[in-house]
Order: sequence, then C-alpha cells, then structure tokens
Amino acid sequence: MPTSGPFESVLIAARHGAEWAWERLVGDLDGSLRGYVRRQGGVDVDDLLGETWLQVARGLTRFSGDEAAFRSWVFMIAHHRIVDERRRIRRKRVDSVEAIVLDEAATEVRSAESEAIERMADEELLRMLDMLPQDQREVIVLRFVACFGVTEIARIVGKSPGAVRALQRRALRRLEKILGEGGTFSP
Repeated sequence: MPTSGPFESVLIAARHGAEWAWERLVGDLDGSLRGYVRRQGGVDVDDLLGETWLQVARGLTRFSGDEAAFRSWVFMIAHHRIVDERRRIRRKRVDSVEAIVLDEAATEVRSAESEAIERMADEELLRMLDMLPQDQREVIVLRFVACFGVTEIARIVGKSPGAVRALQRRALRRLEKILGEGGTFSP
C-alpha cells in the first residue's frame, strides 16, 4: 500500500476501487470533515458523513481538479447534506432536546485526529460561536477550523466571495464585542 504519492494517482486508484486509495482519501479528510459537521450542528454526524462519502463515491468519476479542489468539493457536499438535514428537522419539528439525545446516543468510532481536535476545542470558544448567526458561524468554522480560503468557502456555501468576507468581518466584530463585554478567551 503506497503511503504517499501524487494526489492524481490516489484519485485514479480510488476510481478503480483500490481500497488503499479510498482509505487515504477518507483518512485525509474525515477528522476535519467530522469537526465541521459537528460544529455546524449536525444531529446525526455519522449519517451525514456516510451520506457525504457515498455521494463522493458516486461522483468521483466526474470530479476533476487537484487536491485542494477535491477537499473543497467534499466539504461542499457535506454542506449540502447539513442543509438537507436542517430542512428534514424543520419539517419534522424535532426539538433540540431530542436532537441532543440522538447525538449522545450515536455510537461512533472516531479517528485520533478528530478526538484530538475535540479535546483542543475550548468550551468558551464553542459557546461564543453558538452566539453567532448560523451563516456567520459557518464561515468562521470553515475559515479558521477547516482552514479554507474565501474563494473555497464561497463555493462551499454558495455565496459570493464578497458576501463571505462580509460575513467573516461581521462575525469577527461580533466576537470582539462579546469578548469586550466580559467574555474571556484563552486559546
């Protein structure tokens, strides 16, 4: 099993069903993708990730681009799955208590990377992020947790780069105001 190599060769191997290639593609992104889905309020994280990777598998032959474009494409698919889940929840009118119970009841096998990210996540930062409107929180998480650039975020959330910059600017001002009102943050 190759441990490294050009992304294109991994992509070609995955398209031909090579298990090692799929493990590499999933392994490289699953931890940060899981963190993104969690921080966006995904109720059934494992289900959302499963749906995301299933759609990736279905569309892999049509994908073209480099590793950065692939990463962006996968996060865009996850974003759409999160939006779909939110719509389903609104239609079913599931209250937040049920959502929390479902999330806690889910048995999941997490990667070492995702566990490390969760341990490093500061409770106060998460509380402050929860104070942001959903679109601002999403931009901040994609920008500073998933480390995407403005153009990639715009593609993922379906907004213009200018709108993404505006959302980021407003979110950072709001977080600064929260901190100025007595909130503390220690990274």
